[in-house]
Amino acid sequence: MTDAEINLAIAKIEYPNRVIDQHQDVGAIVIIGTGFKTKDYVNNWADIGEIIEREKIALSYDGDVWFAYGLGGRGREVGACEKTPTKAAALCFLKIRGVEI
Repeated sequence: MTDAEINLAIAKIEYPNRVIDQHQDVGAIVIIGTGFKTKDYVNNWADIGEIIEREKIALSYDGDVWFAYGLGGRGREVGACEKTPTKAAALCFLKIRGVEI
């Protein structure tokens, strides 16, 4: 998934009753509603941090990649690894919610 696809998928989960738009000129940033609240879960701690805390996503680093772990459906552990902690957490969150990556 591209950063834009990840951000859009998360925004649809986080704001199920809001109008969500993805404009070409803003790249990976998701615009939510007419108030133009922007979110970039993949690259911004301020956007993904609340989700990490709420979903109890654990992060670790092995020197090359970041690993993110959480509990998905039926208590099964799911995880993701990426070059940045924010992207690993974003992908882990989608897996927690059952989104196919």
